[in-house]
Amino acid sequence: MPRVNRAAPIVLNLLLVAVPATAQTLPTLKVVSDSATVRVRPALLSETVKKVDAGTMLEAIDREDDWYWVILTPDEHGTRYPGWVRADDVEIVAAGDSRAVLRHFAEAVEQAKARLDAQAAEDAARLERARQKVEEARQAYEAVVKNGPAAAQSGAAPAQNAPVRIPAAKPHADVPHEREWFAGYSFYDDQTNGLSYGGGWLFSAARQMTPRIDLVGSISGSSRSDDLRGINLASSSIYTFAGGPKYTWPAQNRVTPFAQVLVGIASVHTTTLGVSDSSAGFALQPGFGVDLPIRKPVALRVGFDVETIHASGGWFTGFRINMGVMFVTGAAK
Repeated sequence: MPRVNRAAPIVLNLLLVAVPATAQTLPTLKVVSDSATVRVRPALLSETVKKVDAGTMLEAIDREDDWYWVILTPDEHGTRYPGWVRADDVEIVAAGDSRAVLRHFAEAVEQAKARLDAQAAEDAARLERARQKVEEARQAYEAVVKNGPAAAQSGAAPAQNAPVRIPAAKPHADVPHEREWFAGYSFYDDQTNGLSYGGGWLFSAARQMTPRIDLVGSISGSSRSDDLRGINLASSSIYTFAGGPKYTWPAQNRVTPFAQVLVGIASVHTTTLGVSDSSAGFALQPGFGVDLPIRKPVALRVGFDVETIHASGGWFTGFRINMGVMFVTGAAK
């Protein structure tokens, strides 16, 4: 999801230098099972990186007990990802050199960096064109404001064309001016990359505009970390700032259902082998939920939403489950 950091190839080149000339020769593997699961860590309950079919060739760079640490074949973007596969699912085909495997990995990262640099240059050009358009609109507005009084003095306006005072609209007497406040735990599952974010939180505030429609503002954060033998290999976090309308149905059996559509900005931060990177993009977040009253004005809220993020030139989708406490302040005028 985020862009590859410029320092990533430097880290991998340092790894190449650190491997001695007498390094252990590691094998090239072939998947012999109908399918094999490549995981983030050498454990059956670890998250899945990818599932590969029988006959797939994998390059190994290490082995731990009954697991091989391998490099997957390049994806559609030419990027190769590491992972762990069980020794029972593969067989040794030929000997290989771990230095060569890491070198291929570094070359793939360099290619990804070049693509992202080109995308960054295109984004910068697009931003400059937008800035020029804003400047042209500002100049046109100033010209209209400057010429307005002169046009008004060019002739006296007829009496019948005098401005008509329009009385200010009165607020709807039946609309209670209430505010909702919510804070709770959030679990996020990234469907595109197959990652789960167990550490999360969400805070939102809503202002009632009509008897059934509220205006909502929301801030949420989700994070995860992948460690191996006490060493942090990778970590990532997602922060979303969004707002939009929420519709609430009449309560049924003391349960109040609602649905909402929020739009905003998502910021993604990652750290891999000590190298950090970040990106930001558009976020669309439709969802629904229910409020279960505890004691007026406090209720238990359970919500579910689908978050779609456009960042680094691609779309990414995930599901979020929220649970926490909602309370209401304010009263009808």
